[in-house]
Amino acid sequence: MSPQERNKQNFQKLFDEVMNRGNFDAADDLITVDRPDHNPNMPPQFAKGREGFKSFFRMFRAGVPDLKFTTELMIAEGDMVAVYGFAEGTHSGEFMGIPATGKSFKVTNADFCRFNSEGKITDHWGVFDSMGMMRQIGMVPASGQHA
Repeated sequence: MSPQERNKQNFQKLFDEVMNRGNFDAADDLITVDRPDHNPNMPPQFAKGREGFKSFFRMFRAGVPDLKFTTELMIAEGDMVAVYGFAEGTHSGEFMGIPATGKSFKVTNADFCRFNSEGKITDHWGVFDSMGMMRQIGMVPASGQHA
């Protein structure tokens, strides 16, 4: 198997095992200890290292227990893997201080990760439609509506 295929499999395993099933310990085999998250919208405590990633997804899954990331497109080149897909779930618990609304959402998501020679993620860049999620769960008015 080529390094690119291995990296794609590991990326998908991160989605399936950690983000979708909540098996946070599986991240230990997929992400380096010091992996930074280069998403400028990520709160600093969640952007540092593997533990920051795990803390963020513990919080996200507590607010959205049925959270599911679906991969629509995955491309690997060199040591990078890019994924485009969707994130969806039901806001049935507190999330970042926002009480449960019981509403569901489905938004687009794109991730770009660099992998080391062992097949672990060393860097992450991502784009998540958080405004779309906030609109769908009723925390932000839809376009054209006033608060």
